[in-house]
Amino acid sequence: MKRFIRLLKKMFSFNFFGCLAIALVVAWIISIQISNRTSFANTELYQEVIDRWGAPISQPAPSVMYINTGSVFTDLKKLPLSSQQVTIDATMNYRKRGLVYFSGFDFKFSGNFVIENKEENDIDVVFVFPINLERNKVLLSELAFYVNDQLTNIGLSEATNQLVWTGRLQNGQPLTFKIEYNGRGLDQFIYVLDPSMPVKNFSMVSNISGGSNFDYAQGVIPATEIKQVNKKNVSLFWRYKSLESGVPVGLILPSEKSFSKIISTMTGRSWATFILFFIGVIILSLYTQKQIKFYELYLISGCYAFFFVLLAYLAAFINFYAAYVLSLFIISAFLYLYINRILSPSIRYTSLCLLFSFLFVPTMAVILQGYTGLIYTLEILTGIGTLMWLSTRQNLKSLLDTISTIPQKGEQDENSN
Repeated sequence: MKRFIRLLKKMFSFNFFGCLAIALVVAWIISIQISNRTSFANTELYQEVIDRWGAPISQPAPSVMYINTGSVFTDLKKLPLSSQQVTIDATMNYRKRGLVYFSGFDFKFSGNFVIENKEENDIDVVFVFPINLERNKVLLSELAFYVNDQLTNIGLSEATNQLVWTGRLQNGQPLTFKIEYNGRGLDQFIYVLDPSMPVKNFSMVSNISGGSNFDYAQGVIPATEIKQVNKKNVSLFWRYKSLESGVPVGLILPSEKSFSKIISTMTGRSWATFILFFIGVIILSLYTQKQIKFYELYLISGCYAFFFVLLAYLAAFINFYAAYVLSLFIISAFLYLYINRILSPSIRYTSLCLLFSFLFVPTMAVILQGYTGLIYTLEILTGIGTLMWLSTRQNLKSLLDTISTIPQKGEQDENSN
């Protein structure tokens, strides 16, 4: 126990807290930068993405108003749709800004709507389909409007962003509307049914190509059926024979793996792995019986911490995995060559194992999140086995004897007297 306490005192005498502060400051700065990049709601970056690539799509259902033929216009009443069949064909078009991947998508909207005149006489109908161009930044194209399968030249009102059709509907006669358009969106597509009207014979299909890890926004009704075609294609279905009132349906489109979260997790854990790495360097110093100068320790600590800085900024411009391999190679090479230079070339394999254990393994465990426990378990098992083997070596016994004979300050004063 005394030997262990003396070893700890020896370690702390090597500017431990100053070196740890370097690792903590770097981790804090990188975490703040990543947080600023990912917490982009209502910021200039998010608005720039919306203006350039589109916005979350919220498509209201069409509404129908009517009056009995010959009645006063102020007597308008709401007419429920007899059926609604909506199809969304979305193709993911991911966009990257810095470390952040945005779930952009190109889509085609196709809606078939049917109304019926159940009054005893003819009615005059106003069919309104809102698109909300400005709010959705929908980048509308190839808009087509059909009435009873006949293409109708009806323009989109710039003042109201609505398609408006008026006509007369005879008693007992159905009327079919079909609307198609192409657009581009970001993150989610929601189809909003009128909450004040009952819904009959409603169906909606979302066919997604390019991803399958979808989600649902708060307050949105999930799909009643899901068909997973493969890892990159999925179809979602909403089918309701009748609803007492309308509800929003839709989904959050699939997202790319967020590498910013991986880097943030790495930096958040770096202080713990740095302490183990620092202890390993001190043990190597004691083993080689070479005193490490204070500035050498600070250089080693700074180089170790700089791995996370280099990875974060390289990943903003090149593929994350390429950035990881390149950062790991550069920092490991610097540390390996420097430690061997200031201590001894004879420890080259040991220093390599030190970097493998406390830089490569912890960061790789974050990347392979599903195998984190297994990776750490195997590393601990390897460490135990290595310590068992070292405990039988004469060099380690000699090192422990050296540590146990290190005179303390009080002992040095007594010897000098």
